[in-house]
Amino acid sequence: MAVGAIPGGAQSQAESPEVRQIVTFQFLPGRAEEAFRIYEQQLRPIYHEIPELLRFRGYQEAESPEPLDLIVVSSYRGMAGMDRANEGLRRPPPSGPSALSLYGTLSAMTARHHDQFVEMLANQSDSATGGRLVVFEYLRLAPGAGAAFEGLLTSRVRPFEKAGQLALWSETGRLLVSDGWDYLRIFGVGSLGDWHRYLTAMGEAPFHGELGSLVAARKTILVRQAPKMAVR
Repeated sequence: MAVGAIPGGAQSQAESPEVRQIVTFQFLPGRAEEAFRIYEQQLRPIYHEIPELLRFRGYQEAESPEPLDLIVVSSYRGMAGMDRANEGLRRPPPSGPSALSLYGTLSAMTARHHDQFVEMLANQSDSATGGRLVVFEYLRLAPGAGAAFEGLLTSRVRPFEKAGQLALWSETGRLLVSDGWDYLRIFGVGSLGDWHRYLTAMGEAPFHGELGSLVAARKTILVRQAPKMAVR
């Protein structure tokens, strides 16, 4: 579920890009609060002791086109860093069950979940600080449009976003494992109104047509951070 075991490459931990595992949960009716407690009280201390973990975040649904209760995001240096972290997550802590056992408990109270892995692009990302809402924007590109899309982000889209102060920060990553999406952009915004302002400005941007020719589909989810789940 939220513990992947994917073989790592030959890159060293220092050379590897940041990879995030994104797990989206919809819990059975009446089980969400119990699941949150497991994360806050039992899983969070275990993750805190995993040295390979860069950070761990939990998000609750604010506005979403699909039902969800919780999104958990764990960050590592490459898939190899995730492999090393998984070894620690399988080991029982000094007292209490292991993370693997706790995920088995969570599985029994879950109606549906899905996992995604995304390689973050450092040159397309800011430091993620601030914002009452976090926006996950999934993008599916036209075939072969990846290089053109990344070039447009660098040369025109991000400069336009920054000049207009359209978001407090943004991050971009290439999806490695997903249900048909190619890129994920993440934004920090202060309110629903701020996100509406972002959409309006992007619709009027001089590169709107060029960007539209590259993006075949998009899905947008708005969430709020669950601060009691945060690690580092």
